[in-house]
Amino acid sequence: MRNSLFVVLSGVLVLFTSMLAPTPSPADDAAEQATPSRQELEALWSELYGDDPAASTAIIKLYKHADASVLFLKEKLQPLILDADECRRLLKELGSNDEQVWKAAWDKLDYLDPRLAIDLKTLMDEVKDVPARTRMVELCSQRKADSLAGKNVIIRPVGDDGFNFFDGRGSWWAEHRVERIGAYDWERKNAWRRAIRAVAILEQINTVEAVKTLKQLAEGHPDAQPTKAAKESRDRLLLSRANAR
Repeated sequence: MRNSLFVVLSGVLVLFTSMLAPTPSPADDAAEQATPSRQELEALWSELYGDDPAASTAIIKLYKHADASVLFLKEKLQPLILDADECRRLLKELGSNDEQVWKAAWDKLDYLDPRLAIDLKTLMDEVKDVPARTRMVELCSQRKADSLAGKNVIIRPVGDDGFNFFDGRGSWWAEHRVERIGAYDWERKNAWRRAIRAVAILEQINTVEAVKTLKQLAEGHPDAQPTKAAKESRDRLLLSRANAR
C-alpha cells in the first residue's frame, strides 16, 4: 500500500511542477508565498481523508506550503499509542448520549484504533452497552456513525485466523490483527490512509523538521501501517543524508 501511495504522490507532484508557469506574475508570487491560515490547513487535512481529486489537490497544496504544513502535520501525526485504560475510557464516552462527547471520542478512536490497545475478541466481550458497542463496530469496519443503530452485532470465528461481524441478517469481515488494519484496498482505514499520505508529503519536503515529525510518528505501535510507513520514510531520508556527506 505504501508504494502505491508514494507513486500517486510522485505523479501528482510531477503534474504540479509541469503546470507551473515559467514566468509567474507578482500576484502569482504573492499567492504562492502566502502562509495558509489554520482554517485552510484544517480544510486540507479533511480533504486528505477522502478520495481523489480532492485528496490529490490537498497533497499539492500542503507540499507547496512546506514550513506551515510540517508544523501542522507534526501536531496531527501523533504516535499511534493507546493503552487499555485510555481505550476503555474513550469507549465509554463513545456510548454517551451527549453528541459532543461521543463525537470527540469517535474522532480519537478513528485514529487511535481500539485494537491498538485491546484485541478485538476481548473488545466484543467487554463492550456490551449500546450505542458504544455498535459505534465501536462501525469504527472497526469503516462504517458511518450510527449506521448499525438498533442492531445486535456479534462476532463469529472464520477459518483458522479470522472473524466476521454478524448483525442477524448479514456478515462482514472483522479484522483483528493490527498489521492488517488498512493494509488492503478493499478494507481501507481512512484515518490511517490520510496519515500515510501525510508521511509521503513529509518525505518529499525533506527538511529537518519533517524528519523529526517522521521520527515522532515512527514511535507508535510497531504493527500499525502509518508507523511502518513513517519508519521507512525516516530511514530513507537519514540514509540519503548520510550518503551525501
